[in-house]
Amino acid sequence: MQAGLLNEIIEVYKPELSINEYGEQVQTFVKTYETKARVIHSSGSRNIENNEIVNNYSKTLQLRYYVDINETYQIKYQGKMYRVTSIEEVRQYNYKEIIVELINS
Repeated sequence: MQAGLLNEIIEVYKPELSINEYGEQVQTFVKTYETKARVIHSSGSRNIENNEIVNNYSKTLQLRYYVDINETYQIKYQGKMYRVTSIEEVRQYNYKEIIVELINS
């Protein structure tokens, strides 16, 4: 992988369980680190679900192989949160290819 292609900064958030004042477990996401990535727009669509317009965007991120990430993490890119849907390790070129989808809130 060419280092010059990693031109976007992303933030990686790790899920953490905590107990709130009512004694129930709450999952929160804590920023673990920032790293550089190559961001490729995969697809995008506009759907109507439950009488609400929802934009479904999917992006492909290419990160260095050593970046610690799994399917439960979330990624913040340009102020929007994305859910990790799949991770593929490309050892031949020393990078991970991660497919993410936009979290509609």
